[in-house]
Amino acid sequence: MRKIFLLVVLLCWGMMGFTQDGVNFEHLSFKEALNKAQTENKLVFVDCYTSWCGPCRNMTERIFPQKKVGDYFNSKFVCVKYDMEKGEGPELSKRFGVRAYPTFLVLRADGTLIHKLVGGRDADGIIRSVEEAFDASKASGALEESYRAGQRDKDFLLNYLKSLISFYDPQMAVVAGELIKQLDDKEKVSEKYWFLFSNSKLSPAGSDIEKYLLKNYKSFCKSVGEEKVSKEVEKRYAERLMRVFKKEESITERQLKALGREIASLRLANNGDLQSYVKIARGEQEGLTALVDVCEKEFLHIKTLEVPYIQFYDRVMKEGTPEEGKRWIVLGEKLYDVTKDEQMKKIIKFCLDFYKKQN
Repeated sequence: MRKIFLLVVLLCWGMMGFTQDGVNFEHLSFKEALNKAQTENKLVFVDCYTSWCGPCRNMTERIFPQKKVGDYFNSKFVCVKYDMEKGEGPELSKRFGVRAYPTFLVLRADGTLIHKLVGGRDADGIIRSVEEAFDASKASGALEESYRAGQRDKDFLLNYLKSLISFYDPQMAVVAGELIKQLDDKEKVSEKYWFLFSNSKLSPAGSDIEKYLLKNYKSFCKSVGEEKVSKEVEKRYAERLMRVFKKEESITERQLKALGREIASLRLANNGDLQSYVKIARGEQEGLTALVDVCEKEFLHIKTLEVPYIQFYDRVMKEGTPEEGKRWIVLGEKLYDVTKDEQMKKIIKFCLDFYKKQN
């Protein structure tokens, strides 16, 4: 019995020692953490987490308890952690623009931001990333201060933009617009700046950046690579036409014809599917009968893009004639038999099962 008792004591002592070796997260309010940092002449390190976040738990259970991580953080920071959905969390989340988890903040004792980073890392990675707080060319807080002070040279904007992208700051679209204005045509189509055109957050639908990509497609293919560029361009045309299907974007018949010619001129690998989309959009404008007619012809020819069966299901079934509804169900059954996409099969089956229940 005594041996068991001693074993338990030793295990508990070992666990306590392991915890003490790691990062010492203190149970302090945000104000108390700032005050303690002021007194001890330290910075504040904040772990912004949620209870449901897997990478957050990994950091808590496997990374922060490590001795080398503790040695680094405990000597430099007052360390605290807050659930972003409880207590002070929501207010801190809003104050520091926390949009993903885990997010880590490095703050001065007055509460101003020095650096912010997003995502889990291994032991060396978290130390290396937090070290950026002491480098003015990498610390996000320092970059933001320089931007607000009016710094706008090209290299600075590129560096600042990459920082904004890393923690999903919506300001990135504005900075991307400022950066691209400073680039000449050769720079714009280079591999270095391709990320401006391949990130829809930086070049949303209808933006000047997207328009430049579509207008200079062949130049991008030469410098960045045809396969990479064509996939991006195909995706953008497909997304636009899908918005038309969903009535999220209005477009005239004349504009649709022009769009079809524009797509064809690029000779994209997926031109056939995109032309089917254009025909479907034109049919939809002519009325339900024309829509059902064109979908019966085009759906089974679409090879790669999503077949927009569900996008029109409610409209055909609610507004169409009984005959059009039956034709739509038959078309769904044919699609179900030929499609290899399991997700698409589930969607079609859901529609067909719902129809059977209603009838």
